[in-house]
Amino acid sequence: MKTISDRLAVPEEDVVTMNRRLAAPDNSLNAPVRTEGEGEWQDWLVDDSPTQETRLAENEELSARQKLLGKALDGLNDRERHILIERRLKDEPATLEDLSKEYDISRERVRQIEVRAFEKLQKSIRNAAREQGLAH
Repeated sequence: MKTISDRLAVPEEDVVTMNRRLAAPDNSLNAPVRTEGEGEWQDWLVDDSPTQETRLAENEELSARQKLLGKALDGLNDRERHILIERRLKDEPATLEDLSKEYDISRERVRQIEVRAFEKLQKSIRNAAREQGLAH
């Protein structure tokens, strides 16, 4: 043990622990948990990640939503689209002040354009979703 410990530059205790692990027999996950045969070890292994079917469905739904959003954004004029994207779709939204300077209009006017554009966007998405049978 001392020689292995020195060569690997690890404590002797780690060498003993690893030796025990390597000397132990392999166990099947299909082996019963108890001698009575109730359940197997594999029953204790739980995969909480989404199933392949769930991931596929989520990806398809996300794709459909992105298409609806893209089409709805196309229904806005350039200024409405830009203001809405800057204010609602960015991680760090632009301030009303920044956009008011960019368009040389008041902050209140920017806010009004944003609200009107968002309402248009919602209506367009609802209508498109109904047409595609995605909404009730």
